[in-house]
Amino acid sequence: MAGAEPHINAMPTKAFFVDMLVKDIPLERAILDLVDNCIDGAKRLRPADEPDFTGLQVALSLSDEEFVIEDNCGGFDVATAQNYAFRFGRPSEAKSTDYSIGQFGVGMKRALFKFGRYFEVHSTTQNQKWSMTVNVDDWEEAPEWVFDFDEIIEDQEFPLEDCGTRIIVRELRPEVSSRFGGEYFRRQLSEMIRSHQRQFLASGLAIEFDETHLTNTELKIRTGGKFNPAIEEFSYDEETEAPILVRIVAGLSESIPSEAGWYIVCNGRVILSADRSDQTGWGSVADQKVGIPKYHNQYARFRGVVFFNCRSSSKLPWNTTKTGLDTSSAVWQATFPKMLDHTRTVIKFLNSLDEEIEEYGRSAAPLLSALSRETQAQEVEKFKGSRSFSWNTSPRAPGPKMTKIQYSREASKIRSLMTALGVGSAKAVGETTFDIIYKEQAEGEEE
Repeated sequence: MAGAEPHINAMPTKAFFVDMLVKDIPLERAILDLVDNCIDGAKRLRPADEPDFTGLQVALSLSDEEFVIEDNCGGFDVATAQNYAFRFGRPSEAKSTDYSIGQFGVGMKRALFKFGRYFEVHSTTQNQKWSMTVNVDDWEEAPEWVFDFDEIIEDQEFPLEDCGTRIIVRELRPEVSSRFGGEYFRRQLSEMIRSHQRQFLASGLAIEFDETHLTNTELKIRTGGKFNPAIEEFSYDEETEAPILVRIVAGLSESIPSEAGWYIVCNGRVILSADRSDQTGWGSVADQKVGIPKYHNQYARFRGVVFFNCRSSSKLPWNTTKTGLDTSSAVWQATFPKMLDHTRTVIKFLNSLDEEIEEYGRSAAPLLSALSRETQAQEVEKFKGSRSFSWNTSPRAPGPKMTKIQYSREASKIRSLMTALGVGSAKAVGETTFDIIYKEQAEGEEE
């Protein structure tokens, strides 16, 4: 062919791009991404190390027909909407929010396309107000990769309480409509927001879900007396303009299996909750001297939290959907061995506690008694300053050594003895029959 060589068109179709964009993120996580954007707005309004978000709020409502989220967290201006907010990905020159949790530039777009085929965005700042409407079917047919404004109002002052963003999605995808209308999904979503946004809720941000005010989940570790949780703080990349501050807290809490494990928090956003997988070291090696055993309920008191904080959130060890870790990141590789050390130390205590309970019984075990009597539960965010996990070496419990007896018998026979002895459990049958036989034996020896 004469002249310049022709180009090969590698441009994706919009329909293909949209389908691929929304494919790999769970519906709940897409909603959390939108809440994250609201929180980034709150961070821009209250840029402090430990901000007070009192007075700022996010409201969500959803049904089988529409999804709505709105906030009073400052909104974003026309220039941001034109150049950054609706780009698929974050341009290198895009404005960044210090310590943001919406870094990757895909969350809002991915959520809107995942939910439905029609959406509106309205935003107000102190001197601008704008809105846009997108019919996805029409947009996919058009050759341009642009959205159009419906309205722009500039050079006008708007009250601070009116500054925020409102998003409405309709013409929901069938599978989305079904789940949005389901009670189980709504309960699950409510608990996820309470858990993953717990630090911001605790800092005064109000989040309402279908007109119900959400409270943060508790994440506490016991301290007091001679019991101290492990606290380790260090900086990574501290020679750069955006060092990563890492704080590890590991210790003991209530014996609740569903809450035990490691929690990973990036810029205040919980990305892993009560993790007990090999990702955080559990079951890494069978030999406890060099690794960590697989989790079982003997370790239900274990709580470990790692806080990663950085002005540049792209340096944090999370994936783009904030559903898990980027375990290949350098800061995670530096943190993981320290987590293993702290896990191993706490497990050593829990093994000692279990041995005491086995030997003396739950009511007489000195470590368990001291843990209950001397310690108080404290929010993990309040623990500062490095120190080692420690506990007092308790004196031997008074009284004789105890040994557990376990055996099985036919259920019908056990029920018959429960009735005859006037007790309410199989355990009580065993203890009562043992005491009867032992007493008869002792009396026989006296004769």
